[in-house]
Amino acid sequence: MTTNISTFTLPQSETLKLHIVLERKNIDLVKASFLEFPSIQIEAPTEKQALEELNQLLYARLENLEIIPVEIKLSQGETGNHWMKFAGVFKDDPDFTLCRSPQPPLKRGALRKFCS
Repeated sequence: MTTNISTFTLPQSETLKLHIVLERKNIDLVKASFLEFPSIQIEAPTEKQALEELNQLLYARLENLEIIPVEIKLSQGETGNHWMKFAGVFKDDPDFTLCRSPQPPLKRGALRKFCS
């Protein structure tokens, strides 16, 4: 696994796209939060008021934040199916073939003792 941390930071004029989650707690209460910043959340009586207060909280928080892009690349071995290293380990094992055959040559009782 390789991690590249960019020294590039987002300029203040660049836009940041976020997703707002609105949840109606009951008839008189709306909870609003950002999917990307779950710690920034607000509860208000109306949806409009919740969105306004949420934006105010976000701008206050962004004044103290620095956003740094991080790129993580997985090595070739980590991206594939990790169980594939076990594929075919029993292909030449006669005992395994005997246990997996549809009509075993042994009686059921003997096979049950052998394969369990």
